[in-house]
Amino acid sequence: MSLAIAAAVPSDTSPEQWDRDQRFIRALDTLLSHSGATHTASDLVELSGGPGGLLQGDPIERLLRAGVSNHTAEFVANTINAARDLAAWWPAERTRVQAPADLAAIAQPIFGRSAQEQLHIAIVDGRNGLLDLRHVYTGTATGTSVRIGELLRPVLEAHGVGFAAVHNHPSGDPEPSDEDLRLTSELLAAARLLDIEFLDHLVIGHGRWVSIRSKQPSIWGAEAP
Repeated sequence: MSLAIAAAVPSDTSPEQWDRDQRFIRALDTLLSHSGATHTASDLVELSGGPGGLLQGDPIERLLRAGVSNHTAEFVANTINAARDLAAWWPAERTRVQAPADLAAIAQPIFGRSAQEQLHIAIVDGRNGLLDLRHVYTGTATGTSVRIGELLRPVLEAHGVGFAAVHNHPSGDPEPSDEDLRLTSELLAAARLLDIEFLDHLVIGHGRWVSIRSKQPSIWGAEAP
């Protein structure tokens, strides 16, 4: 390890964190070498009080106060933000939604035996990892008024690759209604326009659930098995 890297990492760092910090500094050094920056990664980390200081929040103002050029500060901030986006996109561990049963297992405890109809949107990444399960509507036991754009907005905000809709029937009977099928068709049409994958629409009852995609595959243009 170089003395510069050693000086940039606090002495009380655990061996595991020390190793991660070294990799971060070396990766940043490689990027800086192609940016025309006059500071090394070790300089920037030391000026920020360690890797943690550089990674917390927006580092631009902190680096500018330390005398780093605006060009270098913006480059470092953009690099860190890109790394954060990649980490969120390809997480090491995230609940996978590979089948309707996976989503049902997540959603059933949330709905319980609610007396009100609720609609949630499950947002997934490129590997079907669950990014969020967003509550978007609460209605009555007789129905929910839904705007398609409001259902897709959370998916776009989370940079999701795909999504599934899931709602409950307070009656306990998960059999999809005509309104459920209409909503499914409208969601699919809108999702295709936006190039977002609409995985499924689940209806949750009391201890039971139905996958509309499995029950009505023709909505997606597929034949029943």
